[in-house]
Amino acid sequence: MNLSELIYKRFSESEGLTKYLAVFSGSPAIFNPEPPGDDHEGWNGKIHYPMIVYNFDLQANEERNSVGTLIVSLFCQNTASVMPEKIELEVRECLRDVLLKPDGESLYAFTWARTDAFSMPEKKKDILIGCDICFDILEYTNQETTDPDPVLAVCRYVKELHPECIVIGTDRMERITEASKDVPVIYCRLVSIDKAEETNTVAWMDGRVAIHILCPDSGKRMKMAAAVTNKMSLDGEIIMLDKSPMFIRRLQVNYKSDYLKDGQIFITGHYGLLRYKRKGHTMSQVKYSDY
Repeated sequence: MNLSELIYKRFSESEGLTKYLAVFSGSPAIFNPEPPGDDHEGWNGKIHYPMIVYNFDLQANEERNSVGTLIVSLFCQNTASVMPEKIELEVRECLRDVLLKPDGESLYAFTWARTDAFSMPEKKKDILIGCDICFDILEYTNQETTDPDPVLAVCRYVKELHPECIVIGTDRMERITEASKDVPVIYCRLVSIDKAEETNTVAWMDGRVAIHILCPDSGKRMKMAAAVTNKMSLDGEIIMLDKSPMFIRRLQVNYKSDYLKDGQIFITGHYGLLRYKRKGHTMSQVKYSDY
């Protein structure tokens, strides 16, 4: 399934949203990129509203740290019993702390940016009202690098500390993954790598890693961030996959940062790259005699 199909699947399977929408050909009135005409037989002569039309553009926006924009347009009639504001909350809830994984692509998350209300006259006497709900699309790419890998080491460390969590890069991801209070989702992201110093045998690197804790409950996020930070502070190091230590030089927690875009925990780990690998023993001067 591609990204458009996954968005439709997410909306159409939400009972809290679809109960407010009109019906088109037996399905909720959710369309991409445009709705069908008013005279289409799929309406079956019934009211066309409320309906949802969504469109997205995958174009990177460096200022907003996003890879695209999703716009969900909600159309209602001013005579309807349900106002757009109530449906808008359900739309936002559908994409809150949710990760979508299209076939052959990275994971995508959505963060609400703004909602713009509008009204326009319809062909009849009724007035069409609604709103455009704008989301930033975030891409959670595979952060695996080379051995020794600081990101994989941090992922494994957090997974051992909180086995109930889903850790991106360690656990298998479904097409739609929803973070919850009981099952938060962890994403570890490589921010930068700097060469700190070098010796004859080792090149010492400083790797900065950001940890994102996706969870709808702010209290749970804060508690987890504090628990991970305290454990790292006491340990002082993280053992990497090649059994070498990564010493924690700097550890910072920002509870006010955007947990979807920036992350909450920032680690600077100090680890070494061996210039020479241990040479194995070789056999020489083998003598053979036949008795």
